[in-house]
Amino acid sequence: MHMNGFIDLDRRFHLLTDSDLENAESLAAGSVYRSGIGWSKLLKYHRLILLAEAGAGKTVEMRQQAKRLAEEGKFAFFIALESLDREPVEDVLPPKEVERFEAWKADDEAPAWFFLDAVDELKLTGGKLERALLRLSKALHGSLRRARIVISCRPSDWRPHVDAATVNGRLPVPAKGG
Repeated sequence: MHMNGFIDLDRRFHLLTDSDLENAESLAAGSVYRSGIGWSKLLKYHRLILLAEAGAGKTVEMRQQAKRLAEEGKFAFFIALESLDREPVEDVLPPKEVERFEAWKADDEAPAWFFLDAVDELKLTGGKLERALLRLSKALHGSLRRARIVISCRPSDWRPHVDAATVNGRLPVPAKGG
């Protein structure tokens, strides 16, 4: 029997310390966190890096969150970083999504969630995180303060200092009240 439906596993996430990030290999060892926070709390963060091993369901989860938020009338977009590295946001999104993106930019108040998938896949194709995030930054110009950004990667491919600095440089977290 083939199932096309998404099964919500009510995944729980654990916030990582700097030492956790320095030890990406220990993350791969498979510690299971029974506690942790769910998507509803995660989506309140302005910037979020989702680290999980290959096959853990990062892409499916992020697509589903984007779909769920859109069904709730919110602005949410799923974008493969590999595509964003080669083309502007407006060329990566399907036409209906481009209309929603433009509507969000014109709104001036509503938040939007951007699910950027697979830093690891981007690196496999020789792509550059810096270039992909620069394209997004340009597209978000004037609206960055309302953007919530979730970026996925395998722990072994995430470079805590270099990649985090790239994210912070291209997509800085807005100042409180800003």
